[in-house]
Amino acid sequence: MKKKTTTNPLWGGRFTGSASKSVQNYTSSVDVDKRLYKEDIAGSLAYALGLKEAKVISAKDYSKISKGLKSILKEIESGKFQWDKSLEDVHMNIESALIKKAGNSAKKLHTGRSRNDQISTDLRLHLDTVIKNILNLINQAQLSIVEKAKVHAEDIMPGFTHMQIAQPVTLGHHLLSWFEMLERDFSRFSETKERMSVMPLGSAALAGSRFRVDREKLAKRLDFNSTSNNSMDAVSDRDFVIEFTANSSILGIHLSRICEELVIWSSSQFNYVQLSDEFCTGSSIMPQKKNPDVAELIRGGSSKTIASLMGLLSLMKNQPLSYNRDMQEDKEFIFSASDYCTSSLELFSRMVSEMTANTERMKDDCNMGQITATDLADYLVERDVPFRKAHEVVGKIVKHAESKNLQIFELPINELQKFTKVISNDVKSYLDPSRGYKS
Repeated sequence: MKKKTTTNPLWGGRFTGSASKSVQNYTSSVDVDKRLYKEDIAGSLAYALGLKEAKVISAKDYSKISKGLKSILKEIESGKFQWDKSLEDVHMNIESALIKKAGNSAKKLHTGRSRNDQISTDLRLHLDTVIKNILNLINQAQLSIVEKAKVHAEDIMPGFTHMQIAQPVTLGHHLLSWFEMLERDFSRFSETKERMSVMPLGSAALAGSRFRVDREKLAKRLDFNSTSNNSMDAVSDRDFVIEFTANSSILGIHLSRICEELVIWSSSQFNYVQLSDEFCTGSSIMPQKKNPDVAELIRGGSSKTIASLMGLLSLMKNQPLSYNRDMQEDKEFIFSASDYCTSSLELFSRMVSEMTANTERMKDDCNMGQITATDLADYLVERDVPFRKAHEVVGKIVKHAESKNLQIFELPINELQKFTKVISNDVKSYLDPSRGYKS
């Protein structure tokens, strides 16, 4: 005889039949969202206290709920908790476990609360923690960059545009350009953290709650700066999630650009830096290879942050107010972006700290590419030659030097003077790459 399936006990009153196993598997999100358990329990503990203070539940009910939730937290963190896919998500798994521990008292916890405002609260709490961690990791990465820049404050290297040698700079100056990228990332994440600190709890499904829980007090307990103004917007808003992934994708692009330079610089052709063995791998067939795999994976992994942003934008673009089940799909995008940011920043910081620079090779490369041509143009401008005329004159000098397979600083003064009489012996300091770097 076929065993009769039962409806989900948390909403069984409306249904006479149960969803099929395939539907239960399809709609379940617990494998993904169970990582929100800490935030879910923290929100429930605060909400239960709010219900008690509003005299919606008794002190005895609150005691049982609080004790039960804390017990569930310990079980989850010890690995003993049994997650049930048929209960769909992290919220219902914890609520079901709480009912087993606290009985009817547990059934009162959801009074005036919906999974709609519950998950929005959980996500904001979760991303607040994630962003704090990302901000700390950005600071660590910036510190690694600054320390390395201090060491190489006077070491010259070629600066590039279009991947062509352009002007001399210092390695320290180049490294600090990475710092500035991360500084903007820090600012963006900080602003998002501030902007999303709005508590939706108390909005219930979409129309608010008749139970007068003190939302201001509840917001303070959960460390929110304010409470939401409109319950419909509160439960359906995912702007903060999109903003977080947008920040993550920009950070990912920055890390990718930097790691692209590290891959190039560590190549045999450039040989500007040596990366620690810890961040490289070998080849299964070529014994000599030392591949910059971590830098490449940070570069490649940034695509996940872009994909997450595009996924969230696509997910939200045509959803009517207020909450829709589509929003369940946002978690994988969020977690993919946040995991990339945290793991990549940590490894990047260590990779920069442990890399060594071949400053002699960088200095030697400043003796090619007519690297001080702009400095020569500046020299002429300082002697009242209009810049466009100076640009033309130096272009002719460069063409002449290249016809002789020389750099412009190798031309004798009398040859330079054939192109303009304003050149004198003091031009040498302008033509010297070691004296012409910009900072």
